[in-house]
Amino acid sequence: MFKGRVLSNVEISKFDNMGYFLIDISAPDIDLNCLPGQFFMLQCGKDCLLRRPLSIHDLKPPGSIYFLYAVPLANSLIERHIHKGVRWLSTLLPGSEVDLLGPLGNGFSFNKNAINILLVAGGLGIAPLKYLAKNAISSGKKVTILLGARTANALFPTDLLPHQADIVVCTDDGSAGKKSTVVDLLNAYIDKADQVFACGPRSMYEAIYEKINLLPSSPSIQVSLEVRMGCGFGVCYGCSIRTINGMKRVCREGPVFNIKDIIWQEVRI
Repeated sequence: MFKGRVLSNVEISKFDNMGYFLIDISAPDIDLNCLPGQFFMLQCGKDCLLRRPLSIHDLKPPGSIYFLYAVPLANSLIERHIHKGVRWLSTLLPGSEVDLLGPLGNGFSFNKNAINILLVAGGLGIAPLKYLAKNAISSGKKVTILLGARTANALFPTDLLPHQADIVVCTDDGSAGKKSTVVDLLNAYIDKADQVFACGPRSMYEAIYEKINLLPSSPSIQVSLEVRMGCGFGVCYGCSIRTINGMKRVCREGPVFNIKDIIWQEVRI
């Protein structure tokens, strides 16, 4: 556990009653060997009992860490209470102090001989995949990113992604890139991939799972789960999910799992 100070905290887009923010925190004591897919628990104000888990979006020496997060814009009292943690986070100005705990969890891992890496990002799912893409490229791997959203206004800015990656944009309504979902695009790219990494809503994971079950073979697919967490390091068991290998804690054994190991009909995200 250590303290950081906000360097910048900007809203990069707003769509469908959500504001999307990118915060940069200076944390000189951070472990620069953090793995893509790991996360930190942030204390979001004195009124929030539980910390808020946020995946590493980017990490730059000597100790600057980025988090991408979403803030619902709804004004009901119930919604304000449920999301008060990220609402507090969105109000922080440069120089504000933030309490961080991490890195936590198990991150993404590359197979030894994997060269062609395919990343599948649905909406805010790009949050942990940018740092993964950066690490893959620095390791000499070829990276393709399928970046999807419902409409152009909801897309993550491509100029904030590594320029060495091949970025394929799609939207449900065709307002930017291909008129498609990232799942529908898989058929054109999965055969060329040595490994696939995905992050997005549960519906996207279930669609990918159904699609690969129809294929004669498919590469390894790792997914990052986001569930409600209590402690963040495996003590409370509040984030446990059922897998083919028994109950697993998302904060401890995850948040990254092989997509085929999860019993999806029993997962609540």
